[in-house]
Amino acid sequence: MSTDETQPLAAPADAAHAPGTPDQAPVGVTPPAATAPRPGVRVSTVVGGLIGVLLGVGVLLVAAGYTIDVELAAIVLLILAGVGLILGPLVQGMRRGREARVPR
Repeated sequence: MSTDETQPLAAPADAAHAPGTPDQAPVGVTPPAATAPRPGVRVSTVVGGLIGVLLGVGVLLVAAGYTIDVELAAIVLLILAGVGLILGPLVQGMRRGREARVPR
């Protein structure tokens, strides 16, 4: 292992740019993307959130005195999650395909 301390790099002598010339990013610094698209919501995040909400509703129903068949509820929950994970990307793909065809 080295005992040398890390020192920052010195800026080049021509770092100051004249007005009207494009500025370059300093060494080691990446400029932010100007037109980076905002990432959409993932289908798995939505499905996971819905599973959490449904589990919470089930807990509240049991606390309120209702009887729930846990095995049947688990089967239904897994089926709904699977259908959501299959249909979600298909719907997103159709929506993105439609948006790509519309001229702006």
